[in-house]
Amino acid sequence: MVNVIPQSFNEIQHLLPSLKEVGKKREFKKNDFICRAGDKVTHLFYIVSGLVKCFQVHDGKEVILRILSDNSAAFAYSAFLTDSLSLEYIECMQDCQGVLISLTDLQRAREKKPEINRLYQFMAEQHYLSMERRLIMLHHKSAKERYRFFCEHMDDKVVTETPKNCIASYLGITPESFSRIKRELNN
Repeated sequence: MVNVIPQSFNEIQHLLPSLKEVGKKREFKKNDFICRAGDKVTHLFYIVSGLVKCFQVHDGKEVILRILSDNSAAFAYSAFLTDSLSLEYIECMQDCQGVLISLTDLQRAREKKPEINRLYQFMAEQHYLSMERRLIMLHHKSAKERYRFFCEHMDDKVVTETPKNCIASYLGITPESFSRIKRELNN
């Protein structure tokens, strides 16, 4: 039996030119929002290079749900699936280059070109896996174990270039606790 969903980026990399044909090159600057809570989700931003955080605001504080880097799809997937308004913000943590794709155009292309459908499946799979990793991390690990898990399972770029306060939020700990954990692990 053949697995129709690619297991790694290497398996779909040659298909990226097809994705670029569906959308338009787009750049976002550091601190630009790709999406805000309350927005209708009409586009997907495929990150060619950059770093993005997806978060909600709870009691006035950012709660980071996902951190995305190169070769990731940034959009409020749950809002798209339920045809509802976004509950999350998607903000660039550094300058980002990529392809902005209308979800309507993407759907049309998926129906016509199997390679686009394969790319879409890969993006959906990666979204699911990132959320699953985060749930496992938050529910089954101590703060120190969460940070180790983060370092072991996230892209190197995410680990090395994400601001410390954002990593702390993603791990569900305070910046002070994060600093203490890093100090303990480095000694």
